[in-house]
Amino acid sequence: MKRKVKNSLFLIPLIIISIISVIPFYFIISMGTHSTTEIYNVDIFTFGNKLIENLQTIISGGFLKYYWNTIYTATLSAVLSVLISAMTAYGLTIYQFKAKNFLKTFIVASMMIPAQIGLLGYTIEMRNLHLVNTHWPLILTWGASAYGVFFIVQYLSSSLPKELIESARIDGSGEIRTFSSIALPMMKPALGTLFMLIFLWSWNNFLMPSTVLTDSNKFTIPLGIQTLATAYTQDWGARGAALTISVLPILIIFAIGSKYFIKGLSAGAVKG
Repeated sequence: MKRKVKNSLFLIPLIIISIISVIPFYFIISMGTHSTTEIYNVDIFTFGNKLIENLQTIISGGFLKYYWNTIYTATLSAVLSVLISAMTAYGLTIYQFKAKNFLKTFIVASMMIPAQIGLLGYTIEMRNLHLVNTHWPLILTWGASAYGVFFIVQYLSSSLPKELIESARIDGSGEIRTFSSIALPMMKPALGTLFMLIFLWSWNNFLMPSTVLTDSNKFTIPLGIQTLATAYTQDWGARGAALTISVLPILIIFAIGSKYFIKGLSAGAVKG
């Protein structure tokens, strides 16, 4: 009986917090079913009948193109970040070399620098490489993820026995085979977690695309939603519909990979 009471006392605050967290999302969905005029004059706790009209507005505005641009740039960004972070973290965990401690310190220190500070230099670099107004700057920036390396190093330090790597070497396994056949499978929870985080950050990134993209055909969802406003009016109904659709891939990814996400965060938070 006491245990049930304790569980109830623990669950009630979680339920309340969950409801509060869901309310803004409910309002966004409701906004997508109203016109802008109705949003200001009608109770948006109830759904309207303008959903089809708002969907036609965002589709005619090129939203499907923005959607595709965001999907493939976010996917490539996450894949690139996961691969480079995994290889870098593996090297920092398994190999012994003089600059190892310095590199670890440098990685941790670089995490303390806001990304906005390096945006100007990065943009100049991309311009010199003639990559401005392409999607490459949006993808390459995640290749050097200090957080990704730090996170996987923390995970490997408690989850990858070095004795297992030594045994594989003794049995004649090469470094590439050892990494791909032994280390990578053991990193799955951490890699799945990192993939979801980078995908989410890239999906929601507004500052970088707004800096390096000028061609509307290359816009991502954050910039595409901004185009639904003019100097005189803002179509809040269409924006609500666009925001609702843009959130769906994130919800699907987290629903599918929640097991790896929780496991990766739990294991990565403990240093062995």
